[in-house]
Amino acid sequence: MGSVAVALSDSQIKRYADDPQVDSLADLRNPLQLRFHRCRTKGTWCLVRYEKGRKKRHRIGYWPVLKTKDAQAMLPDLLKRLGKGEQLQSTEFATVGDLLTWYLQRIELETIKSKSRRKGVVSAIKQHLMPRLSDVLLCDVRKITMDEKLILPLQNAELKPSTIRQYFAVLKRVFASAAELELITINPMAGMKFSDHVQKRILPKFGKLQVQDIGRLGALIMELPEHIKQLLLFMLMFATRIGETRQMRWSYIDFDARQMVIPESITKTGVVHVLPLTEQASEQLQAFKQLSSGPYLFGGKEAISASEADKQIRSVSGRKFSAHDLRKAARSAWAELGIDYWVSERLLNHKPKGLDLVYIGGADSYKVKQEAMQRYHTWLFEQFQTGQEQATQNC
Repeated sequence: MGSVAVALSDSQIKRYADDPQVDSLADLRNPLQLRFHRCRTKGTWCLVRYEKGRKKRHRIGYWPVLKTKDAQAMLPDLLKRLGKGEQLQSTEFATVGDLLTWYLQRIELETIKSKSRRKGVVSAIKQHLMPRLSDVLLCDVRKITMDEKLILPLQNAELKPSTIRQYFAVLKRVFASAAELELITINPMAGMKFSDHVQKRILPKFGKLQVQDIGRLGALIMELPEHIKQLLLFMLMFATRIGETRQMRWSYIDFDARQMVIPESITKTGVVHVLPLTEQASEQLQAFKQLSSGPYLFGGKEAISASEADKQIRSVSGRKFSAHDLRKAARSAWAELGIDYWVSERLLNHKPKGLDLVYIGGADSYKVKQEAMQRYHTWLFEQFQTGQEQATQNC
């Protein structure tokens, strides 16, 4: 195993990646080195200098996330900083704990994020990241460090892979924010991926409510006190997220125009969500409005909190299903009814990706969504009626 001096380029790297006898490549033109990882499909970029007669490597990123031309473009500024005696890793922070403390203060002021999102990030940092990484020096942040200090301890704490991935994503966002604001010169996590540590594929959670459960669920819902009844019914009728539902205002609903406009300020995607009102939905909501005592549908003068809304739903379900399971049940019913996939995506207000941006345009028209919603609500209330009749017969 040895090092080869070449005029570094992406093509040269790919060529030598197939040669297990070469463990690193040195650039003939710059003090830049690429050290191959064991898998040979990834590597670490290093700026190589002789300092006080000793060869020293400064890690500046990972290949192939950081391309050759981008690594080379970084060199002049990095060499200038080293010439001034500056540390490459950071000019503001010494440890990961310092960085996390800064981000905690910043996120409290970042009101563009929802309160629930900020609360989740704060909890992840205080409960999981700080206790494990606070003393780690920024210059020591490497994949092996993350594996030993964070990933493996979280696994040993018996946390689900999906939960660990969320905490890892929070940490990456902290480093990315600091780099974007030029508080750290190099982002040591830029080339790190969760799959480097956990190879098991994380499957999406299946809903705890099936389409065939909707009739029985309807019979249960219709017997509940009006406010909790309307909360569950609203989410089942419109498949809205709990965060959007609990913050719904009467001013968002136009009974004359037969539509509901949820502003981008409360949607997860940050996009305005327009939903049609069917006859069944209008009837339910107008009756409920007569009992309302404030601007919010659920909560009155102030919106019901996320924890209280979740608590109410779980108390009704006996913790057998959650608010998100209502959304999944509605989506499954749309599939059973043959509602087009693209239309369903727009009714869910999912953010379009890739080719969806091209093909989804027609599905976003109000008329198409109205027809789909009317078909669903007609079926939904028929299921409710059947469920109530069966419940009466069993009494």
